[in-house]
Amino acid sequence: MNEEELKLETLRRLAKKALKELDEAYRRIPETDNGKAYLFRGKERVRMMLNILEGG
Repeated sequence: MNEEELKLETLRRLAKKALKELDEAYRRIPETDNGKAYLFRGKERVRMMLNILEGG
C-alpha cells in the first residue's frame, strides 16, 4: 500500500467513525434548540465525504 492509498484509507476510517458517532449523538439528543438539525447536517456532510472517498 503506497502513501496515497494509506491516506485515503485513513480518511475512510475516520469518516466512518465520525458518521457512527454522529448517528449515536443524533439518537441521544433531545428535540430542542435545533441540535438535531445541526447534527443531521453534519452527518450528511460526513456521509457525502465518505461516498466520495469510496468512489461512489
